[in-house]
Amino acid sequence: MYEDIASKFFEHFLYISSAMNSMSGKGLWDEADGFYYDRLQLPHGDSFPMRVRSMVGLIPLFAVDTIEASTLARLGGFRRRMEWFIRNRPDLCSNIASITREGVAERRLLAICQADRLRRVLERMLDETEFLSPFGVR
Repeated sequence: MYEDIASKFFEHFLYISSAMNSMSGKGLWDEADGFYYDRLQLPHGDSFPMRVRSMVGLIPLFAVDTIEASTLARLGGFRRRMEWFIRNRPDLCSNIASITREGVAERRLLAICQADRLRRVLERMLDETEFLSPFGVR
């Protein structure tokens, strides 16, 4: 039962990441700025980014977790479904950070965006002229 729910959440995670990072070339990511922006969808179908530096651009930093090797060993059904997505849906798995690469203690990183984008968003967040104040993130 738990593995089915975890698999469904994992699948949703992949689809959300795909929408945020690509969405037919109109995702939320702005390569020039190195930041995520909201998009305003107009009634006739056009959309455009709302280039306002806000907490919206930092939200991808919240969607980060690691999967322990011991967890994957215990949850064989989840592991098989995850590996199926890695093999058969590289278009979805390429948007997230490090799911195919093992890190320290064979952990896998699950992040809504790739490592280079995570770094660029963190640069904005930790910049005192952008988000960081002496009292934390503004």
